[in-house]
Amino acid sequence: MRPSVVAFASSLLAGSLLLSGCSIVSGGGDEPRPKKSSAAPAAVTELPSTAWAEAPVAKVAQGGTLRLAASAMPANFNPLQSDAADSDAAKILAPTTGAAVRITADGGWQVDPDYATSVEVTSDDPLTVEVKLNPAAVWQGGTSITAKDMIAFWKAQNGSDDAYEVASTAGYDAISSVEQGDDKFAYRVTFSRPTAEWPAYVYPRLPSNVSASPQLFNEAFSTRAISSNGPFIVSSIDADAGTIVQKPNPRWWGAKPKLDEITWNLGDPELQAEAYANDELDAVDVQAATYRAARGTGTIQRSAGVEWSQVTLNGGRGPLRDPKVRQAVAHAIDRGPIASTAAKALGAPAAPLGSLLLVPGQKGYRDSSAPIAYAPDQAEKLLAEAGYAKGADGMVAKDGKPLELTLPVPEDTPPNKARATAIAGDLRAVGIAVTLRPVPAATFFDDVVIPLDFDLVTFVRRASPFPLTAAKPQFFPLDSAQNYTGLATPRLGTGFDTVLGTLDDDLRLTRVAKLDEWLFDDSSVVPLAVTPVVLGVRKGLVNYGAAQFEQPDWTSVGFVKKTSKRD
Repeated sequence: MRPSVVAFASSLLAGSLLLSGCSIVSGGGDEPRPKKSSAAPAAVTELPSTAWAEAPVAKVAQGGTLRLAASAMPANFNPLQSDAADSDAAKILAPTTGAAVRITADGGWQVDPDYATSVEVTSDDPLTVEVKLNPAAVWQGGTSITAKDMIAFWKAQNGSDDAYEVASTAGYDAISSVEQGDDKFAYRVTFSRPTAEWPAYVYPRLPSNVSASPQLFNEAFSTRAISSNGPFIVSSIDADAGTIVQKPNPRWWGAKPKLDEITWNLGDPELQAEAYANDELDAVDVQAATYRAARGTGTIQRSAGVEWSQVTLNGGRGPLRDPKVRQAVAHAIDRGPIASTAAKALGAPAAPLGSLLLVPGQKGYRDSSAPIAYAPDQAEKLLAEAGYAKGADGMVAKDGKPLELTLPVPEDTPPNKARATAIAGDLRAVGIAVTLRPVPAATFFDDVVIPLDFDLVTFVRRASPFPLTAAKPQFFPLDSAQNYTGLATPRLGTGFDTVLGTLDDDLRLTRVAKLDEWLFDDSSVVPLAVTPVVLGVRKGLVNYGAAQFEQPDWTSVGFVKKTSKRD
């Protein structure tokens, strides 16, 4: 897959002027929305954002081993390095990781006192954030976490030195300077352009000695983990056995962890489900293919989801260059049944998605998908306006040429094939022929998606507490590493810059909804459904489990105390 690369370009003032009045705020001048010809369920989650069993620390037993699983051994245990971008490195290292801000259940954030005493915006122009660190916080080796670490980390991450093979420069490339404050435990982060998602970029994840060395950054962590700044450390990595062991951090300054050990066992989803059923794991991610095996053991927890399916339209070639044809495709797809099918396989309620920027359960989510409401009559009208006429066989053609689209499908991926089949059926109903083309799953992105060798393609994306920075390169500019649409509408570039530059939370969310409408008007990506987070969790495990965005407090994760009859 392509590395994440992002670039954004306008000031808050310019963006606000361009997108105020009858533009991104009011929506004046928009075309009337077509009425639905068939009802579809609303994209409103019926699942909690966090579903794990909560217990006060006093009720959690001291000791025990938590047995978890991951899919494969990371090629690099530095999650910031490009080789780790599509791995489970960040997931595995979560018990060893902390930052100045902690993500809350709705995707918001709050200051984590274990790492910082304050995180505060002191100026809007230029955007300046002052961070005061907890002086007790140290790296695994005992060295204090200081401003020096943040300065070196920013320089490694901001793209100014190509020797650093970073997974992404996003956010850090918007910082103009990092300067020490009154002492080594305070610093100021100044941004060259405003970014509403600044909380993600104001704390170092690596000590300065690593950030200062491209060689260490790139190569030092293929068989060992980066330094812990959390309640656990990685004590061993056994690539042959496929196990990773974590123990309590002896230099941890916060509350004592309840667990004695966390083990990570590596294997594909089917092996994980089997191990969970055999009492070899305490929790396991559940997929449609493994739901039956997992549900007979422990508890199945379901939370609102972060992964969402979509279909991307290649507007850079063939019939889909015409916006009316793209809009017809969008109106022809009945997203409700697709969402129901995906959710039913996990025993969950359907969650059709009405946004390309936020997901249900996330603060500010709105269903803005009226521009692509399921309306086959409207789809047929748009095709006629684009010059297509329906023949005796019910299929449409223009100048004697049938409207035919290709939809590559990675082999041996049943959920992907099911979505593709449903999409093809919906489009055929309005006269558009779709050919499903099987391709090897291992080369699906490299050979099909990245070179834009498709008319339609469906795969899964992942939501984030800080979604805007990641979403922009999916639509703008044209040569963005993540833009698979073949299009780059200028107003979308301006729209993203303005929304990212809007620091007022309420105004930003209003503008997010309007930007969503612009994205739907473009009809280059059609969101389908959110997949719930589903975990099998063994009885007695508390403060860990299914959650959309909230991060576990790893010091309180553990097993409930066994009570005697006298209790």
